[in-house]
Amino acid sequence: MPTKQKIRYSDCDPQGIVFNGNYARYWDDAATDWFEEHGFGGAELGGIGTDLVTARLEIDFKAAARLGDELETALEVERFGNTSMTVAFTSRRVSDGAVVAEGKGVYVFVDPEHFRPVEVPGAVKERLA
Repeated sequence: MPTKQKIRYSDCDPQGIVFNGNYARYWDDAATDWFEEHGFGGAELGGIGTDLVTARLEIDFKAAARLGDELETALEVERFGNTSMTVAFTSRRVSDGAVVAEGKGVYVFVDPEHFRPVEVPGAVKERLA
């Protein structure tokens, strides 16, 4: 289920549009919600003994979002690697469905104690594929 984000005054820059850096937060919130919806909430991905870190985030801005707009961000796994997964993000303005931003995030699964890469857990592949 997509995550919704109401654009507030503190989200906007002096141009009156959402400051570009806020999309990283919006997408992180959407990813957190998405993981929780699939049973991976809380510390160490819901008790499966691994965690993940962001290795790369790329954002393409398509339209401006402004104060009072509501955005809806959807995501899906684009591919699984050995220790990582690539997730595609799309943020749309709810009022007209216009794509405001889209891009990708690469997340690496790590041992929570040493932060060394580990293989993508089978449960993650099963639930998120």
